[in-house]
Amino acid sequence: MTKTTLKTALPLALATLLGVAALPAMAEEEAAPALTGHVDLYSRYVLRGLTSTYGNGAPLGNKGADAPEYNHVVPQWGVDYADPSGFYAGYWASLVNYSYKQLGKSYSDRSITEWQKDKSVENDLYAGYVGSIGDFGYTVGLTYYYYYNSTASNAPESKLGWSYGKFSGYAQTLLKDVIWGNKGDTYFTLNFSDKLVNDITFTASLGWYYYKKEGKYVGTTDTFTGNKCGAGEAFNVNGCYAGDTPVTQGFRHMIFGIAQPIGDTGLTWGTQLILPGVNRWGTSQKPRIVGSLSYGF
Repeated sequence: MTKTTLKTALPLALATLLGVAALPAMAEEEAAPALTGHVDLYSRYVLRGLTSTYGNGAPLGNKGADAPEYNHVVPQWGVDYADPSGFYAGYWASLVNYSYKQLGKSYSDRSITEWQKDKSVENDLYAGYVGSIGDFGYTVGLTYYYYYNSTASNAPESKLGWSYGKFSGYAQTLLKDVIWGNKGDTYFTLNFSDKLVNDITFTASLGWYYYKKEGKYVGTTDTFTGNKCGAGEAFNVNGCYAGDTPVTQGFRHMIFGIAQPIGDTGLTWGTQLILPGVNRWGTSQKPRIVGSLSYGF
């Protein structure tokens, strides 16, 4: 698994929906610092196109600490600060429908099978700088993923990005081994955004992943015993299982979305079609439609 924090010049609600970290819009020099917030309801929390399973075999189901992060209506929230100098910072959060604390403890305690106890809350803290050279925009930033109720799950991730007209791209690299990813895992996105009629914003996001195949918690070695998994097996959650084995890279998703403000209410509705690819084991995911209702302030 790899976390998302999302930011281009898309509306924040849709950016969160897409799982593409959104940059604060570049401000005029005379503009005042901007502090904004949002509260959202999503039909489910799908992380970077993983709609079905993080594992290498048949889906375990959400109660088995499997994808998606939340498999029914879920609240999310956050705040963003954008300074005219180009500096930005923010906070984004979501409930998770299982426990990263239990999941992490299971690596050394194989008796743990209850994933709904002590459910986690994902908290993404991020900051960076946005600049431009002519019509070309760029950003550098860092995100720290902190989970309330977690074990071996908190980690930083770097972000490099560019923008030109209606297009933008990002490379986000995990900087520490955790139970949901390996140090060096890199998430690439190519994004497009355009305003249509009636204030409708259309977006598209192409996602690709480079995976480090072996890490402290994810790979083909049982992290508790130190034994290598057998041929055709991979380590997943709390043991070696037969199925797909680690891949170096793979297509992650193609996402199409639309969003529209509802008059002057501060509300925005959105929907997206997720055409998924594969996870780090090469296991195919299932297409999904996700809807949202967001309030910005």
